[in-house]
Amino acid sequence: MKGSDADVDDADAGGGETDSPVDTGPGTETPAVGEPVVEPAVATAAADVPTAGDVALNGLDRATRPDRVSSVLVAVGPGPHSGATVDVGRRLAEATDAWLELFHVVPSEEALTAGGAREVDGDAGNEDGDYETAGERLLDAARDRLGAFDRVDRWLVEDRTAAGAIVEQSPYYDLVVLGAPTTGAVGRFVFGSTTDTVVDEAAVPVVVVEAADEQPLE
Repeated sequence: MKGSDADVDDADAGGGETDSPVDTGPGTETPAVGEPVVEPAVATAAADVPTAGDVALNGLDRATRPDRVSSVLVAVGPGPHSGATVDVGRRLAEATDAWLELFHVVPSEEALTAGGAREVDGDAGNEDGDYETAGERLLDAARDRLGAFDRVDRWLVEDRTAAGAIVEQSPYYDLVVLGAPTTGAVGRFVFGSTTDTVVDEAAVPVVVVEAADEQPLE
């Protein structure tokens, strides 16, 4: 399933039920149709997710429907912010009644041939080269972390870079959620950063999550 393509807007279909606020958990409601939801949902996630130390919203002006979030792409990786990223993704989906896509990128044949696997796989350091198995483990861990939340799909894809894959898929979703950079300033300057690239180039708003403490999925 690809983001908004699979969603049905009940209000547009004439049902009308979404005109009234819907309780999505303690202390939160889904705003009525026409009211902005992106910023309030991010504020809710920042306040409610104890594993997240910082939750930053970037590119709000890229939202084509500020009053609607129906699909959220959560980039799943091996870094120290990955657990908190999944937690924030879930809270955003709860606050907006959205669908989650757990998304992980493994090196394509081109990336492996060109020696770019490190950039694709982040800090995984997969010594045996079985990136697909490692990726499925991460997706399993992310799904387990969601608990009873069931509006979720998972997607393991091959690409040259993780940033390129996320940016390419971003138009199909209303929000992208991913972890903060894990390299230092020098590393970002020399090699670039998946997070920095996605923030700059994604077609939709991007939520960047920094864990309060290290929260790896594995």
